[in-house]
Amino acid sequence: MIDGYQRATVHLGPDPEGVDGQAIATFVRKNPDKLSFVERVRRKLRHRVFGKPLAIMYLHGWNDYFYRRHASEYWESLGIAFYAVDLRRYGRSYRAGETAGYIEDLHDYAAELDALRDQIVREMGDDVHILAIGHSEGGLIMSLWVNREQPHHVRALALNSPWLELQGNTMFRLITTPVLKGFLLAGGKTPLPLNDPGFYGRTIERDSGGEWDYPSSLAATGAQFQPRAGWMQAIFRGQAEVAAGLDIQVPVLVCTSDRSMLQGSWDEAMRECDVVLDVVAIRQAALKLGDLVTVARIRGGIHDLTMSRPEARRHYFGLVTSWGGQTAWRTFLPTPLVRSALGRL
Repeated sequence: MIDGYQRATVHLGPDPEGVDGQAIATFVRKNPDKLSFVERVRRKLRHRVFGKPLAIMYLHGWNDYFYRRHASEYWESLGIAFYAVDLRRYGRSYRAGETAGYIEDLHDYAAELDALRDQIVREMGDDVHILAIGHSEGGLIMSLWVNREQPHHVRALALNSPWLELQGNTMFRLITTPVLKGFLLAGGKTPLPLNDPGFYGRTIERDSGGEWDYPSSLAATGAQFQPRAGWMQAIFRGQAEVAAGLDIQVPVLVCTSDRSMLQGSWDEAMRECDVVLDVVAIRQAALKLGDLVTVARIRGGIHDLTMSRPEARRHYFGLVTSWGGQTAWRTFLPTPLVRSALGRL
């Protein structure tokens, strides 16, 4: 566990893929007793002066879990409570014997997200204003959840390189669907021959020229992630819902890198672009999320914009902070305070 943080194991009910037939999720937050004096004061002042506490609800992507302490610390330094969830069969929720990351319907994750939203409301009060943030696959899941559930207290949705569409465009997904159905004939857990060249890890990990030494999901939990036919079908179905048009009722912000590099050989330029998803396809699909969608490009950003090089990640955090203040929280965040927090990223 991250030093100074707490986790809660949540039993979500029957799940045939879970150990003992049960679904388990994990909520993570900074221990309130470990907040600095200044952070505690800022939380209280925001509630007393503006009449509402502020919170972030964060969801990770594929082959991932919550470990980005620098992101949590940034929001907490502004007096905004940060909560994250490790989905069933991911990260701290993974149990030996489970099929890591496997799901056959992305809407099933509503159980985790509903439960986390309820936990935030219990702890912070019914007047809490929540900004939901989803990264990559988590951005797709969050979009489907906010669209269908219209969760009260969630006032805006910010997506970090969301997996709204396959590389290329909708036509590419439609063309590959018959191929996927062939793998499904052998069962939903049939592995797909999708090899990861390791370029994304190379852009992040300190040992290979990146800036971070956070442990991978495999190193932290032993979970071996393998794309499988049933999981990919769930992704296709979710993306098809987006392509057909969602009706998200709250403001949406979609941030991506300014470019992608999807190729079979390493290039040092990959350290400043998305090497996982097609950002053009994402931006095109984003317009189908709702009536009020803002699309932003982060120059020099990588797939997880929060882990980009300093200039790009500060640009991303600053943009989300400004936009969230106007939409989710409708609260003025003092410029000197934000600049100081950005300077520590």
